[in-house]
Amino acid sequence: MSPISQFVPALLAFAGLIQGATIPFSRAASSNLEPRQACENGPDSRNCWTDGFDINTNPHESWPSTGQTETFNLRLTNTTCNPDGHGEKWCTLINGQYPGPTIRANWGDNIRIIVHNDVMDNGTSIHWHGLRQLNSNKQDGTNGVTECPLAPGTTRTYEFKATQHGTTWYHSHHSAQYGEGVVGTIIIDGPANTNYNTDLGVLPLSDWYYDQTWMLLWRALYGGGLPPPSDTVLVNGTMIDGNGNGQYQKINVVKGQRYRLRFVNTAVDHLFHVSMDGHPFTVIEADYVPVVPYETTDLKINIGQRYDVVFTADQDGPASNYWLRVQPGSALCGKADIYNNADVTVGAILSYEGAPDENPTSTGSTMTDTCDDETFKPFLPLPVPSDTFLEQVTPLDITLGSGAENIVNWYINGSSMDVNWEEPTISYVKNGTPYDTRMSVVEMPEKDTWYFWVIRNDPTRPLPHPIHLHGHDFWLLGSGVGAFPYTLDSFNFKDAVRRDVATLPGSPDGAWMLLAFQSDNPGAWLMHCHIAWHASQGLSMQFVERKDEILSTIGNLDDYNQGCIEWKRYWNSPDRVGVDEDSGLFAPGKLLPDAISGPGAGV
Repeated sequence: MSPISQFVPALLAFAGLIQGATIPFSRAASSNLEPRQACENGPDSRNCWTDGFDINTNPHESWPSTGQTETFNLRLTNTTCNPDGHGEKWCTLINGQYPGPTIRANWGDNIRIIVHNDVMDNGTSIHWHGLRQLNSNKQDGTNGVTECPLAPGTTRTYEFKATQHGTTWYHSHHSAQYGEGVVGTIIIDGPANTNYNTDLGVLPLSDWYYDQTWMLLWRALYGGGLPPPSDTVLVNGTMIDGNGNGQYQKINVVKGQRYRLRFVNTAVDHLFHVSMDGHPFTVIEADYVPVVPYETTDLKINIGQRYDVVFTADQDGPASNYWLRVQPGSALCGKADIYNNADVTVGAILSYEGAPDENPTSTGSTMTDTCDDETFKPFLPLPVPSDTFLEQVTPLDITLGSGAENIVNWYINGSSMDVNWEEPTISYVKNGTPYDTRMSVVEMPEKDTWYFWVIRNDPTRPLPHPIHLHGHDFWLLGSGVGAFPYTLDSFNFKDAVRRDVATLPGSPDGAWMLLAFQSDNPGAWLMHCHIAWHASQGLSMQFVERKDEILSTIGNLDDYNQGCIEWKRYWNSPDRVGVDEDSGLFAPGKLLPDAISGPGAGV
C-alpha cells in the first residue's frame, strides 16, 4: 500500500484528522547582500529600506512598524463602461473607474480601507489578495468564510498591517463579480534585489466579456460546465476592439533609464504570456516573494499571480515605439476571441520620449503557448523540514461531476464547497457549531506545525488550475505529470518556490502538485481555484487553523455581527429584487435566464 493510501479514503481530510510535526521555522540562508545595512533606498541602493530592515529580512519573522495609517475609500456603483470602444455594457466599478484606484502604502504601514456598497441590487465582499492578514483573519474579505456579504447601501471598514512588500491586487470575492470590474491593484513599497531608476507602477492584465458575467456563470453552472471564451483582453483597462475602436495603453520611457514594471493577472479565466519587443525582462519578484533575478522574453502569468520585472530602455537609433505583447497559452488555459483577428496585436505600446504617435512596427520574440508556471528560485531560501513528510502528507483529489439540479460541480475529496453566506465559518467557530460537510473544512489544530498537501488532478478532465491559498504563502515542493512519487528525493525541501498562487498541471495521465505551509496564522483560510467559474462550481476548500485561538486573535466582533445582521435583513427581505447570485463559494437555488434581472444581471 502506498504511503498516501494508508492515510485515508479521501474524505478523511475533511474530517480534520491530521497530525503533524511541530518544528520551529527554519532560518534563512545567507544571501549576496550585506544584511541590515543602514542606508537609504534609492536608484543605486534598492536593497535598502530602513534601519534593521532590507531585502534580506525574512518577512515571515519580522517587518517594520511605521506607526503610519494609510486610509482609502472605495465606493462601488452600478454604471456603464466601454473599455475597448466596442460598446457600453453594465459594469460594477470602484470609484467610477476600471480598474479601481491603486492602494499604495509602505512596508510596515497600517492600512484602513472603507468600502461603500452603493450597487443597487447586489452584495459584495472585497478580498485583499495575497496579503497574509497575520492575526487579522476577519479582514480577509471572503464572504461565507470570514464575513457576511456587504449589503447594498452599507459600509465596511477593513484594517490590517502590511507585513509583506511588493505587488498584488484586490477584488470582489462575491461570485464572478470581479469580472464586471470590481478589481484594483495594491503596491506595498519596500526593498528590491535589483536597482532601477523609476517605478512605472502596476499593469493589470485581464480578459473581458461583452456579456454579463452573471449570465456566463449561469451557463457554466447549468450549461455543461464550459462558459464561452472571453471576447477580448485588456491591459490596464483598455485595448482596441479590432473594428477601429478603443486605444492601446501607452508606457512612456526615456532612453538610458532602468524601469520597474509590475504585472498582475486579474482575469476570470485566462493565463497570459507577456513579452516586450527588444526589451527582455529581469524578473525580481513573484507573488510578494523576491526571487533570484533571471531574464526572460516570455513571462507566463496565471490568474492571481504577480510578477515584478526590471528592464532598460536601451534601444539605439531614432526614438521609436515597441510592442508589449500579451499572448494566450493553449486553449486549455483561456483564449479570447480577439486572438482570432490576425490584424490585431494584443497588448500595449512602449513609447520612447520623442517617438511619433503611431503603432509600433517592432518584431517580437518567439513565445510558447503552454499553461505552465515560471520556474525560479526564491532570493531568500527558507528550508522545509522533511522528517515527518511521508507519514503526514495528505491527498486532496480533484474530480468533476454533477450536483443537485444538474449543476456542474468540481469536487475536492468528494466535497463540492457550498457555504452559507448568512453563517460564515467564523460564526461556526464563535458558536461552537459542528461544520456542515458541504463547507469542506480541514482542521489544522497544532501550533507552528508543517502540513503537507498533495493536490491530484482529474485525468479525465485534464485542465490546469491556478490554486490560490489565503492567509499564507505556500512552499511548492514539486509538481508533475503522472502518478505522485513517494520518495523524498523527488521534492525540493531546500529552496522551494514560495508564493500564494501556483498552477496545478493537467494531463490525461494525471498530474499533481505538492504544497507545504506552517500553521502560524490562526484563522479560517480559503484555498481555491482562481478560475472564477470553477470556484463557483465548488473547487474550493478551507483550512480552519488553530481554531481555539481564532477569536482571541481577531478582536472585537461587533462589526462582524452587524454586517451579518445587515446582510440577512437584505437577503431575506420580501422586497429584494435583482440577482440571485452566489458568494463565489455558494450555489444558489436554480436560476433561469429570464429570472435574472437588474443592472449587471445579464438581461
